[in-house]
Amino acid sequence: MTGIQSASPAMTQDSADPMFSAQLWAAFWAAPDLSRGANILADDIVGYWPGDPEPVRGLEAYTEKIAELLAAAPDLRLELVDSATVPGATEGEQLVFLHYVGRGTGPQGPFEIRGLDRVRTRNGMVVENVIRYEPVFVTRR
Repeated sequence: MTGIQSASPAMTQDSADPMFSAQLWAAFWAAPDLSRGANILADDIVGYWPGDPEPVRGLEAYTEKIAELLAAAPDLRLELVDSATVPGATEGEQLVFLHYVGRGTGPQGPFEIRGLDRVRTRNGMVVENVIRYEPVFVTRR
């Protein structure tokens, strides 16, 4: 995907390396731009979207899924309501829980969603994202 650069698996984390956080997620979804943000996604990232029979695997498939969402609803914005971060099962792993509301305009008109993502990171890189949101409701504005 043009403009998306993956991080090297051999990349070491130091103070200059970006690390995933709820604040970084919120900044991305306040003004989604696929030319930025992929440097915190692992090459072998796995994403689970509601309604999809299989997860998407790999950086290219994951970013293409987000591109498809933004193509269907170009004005989609997600607003972080709250978040929590807890240690994961292994050294360097964290689980970040993101509660959000989303608004946009899709093929059937304006909609609102409420969702919860569980993001697994290792050494600051996103390796897994489980996305759950209530069905899209078309609103009358």
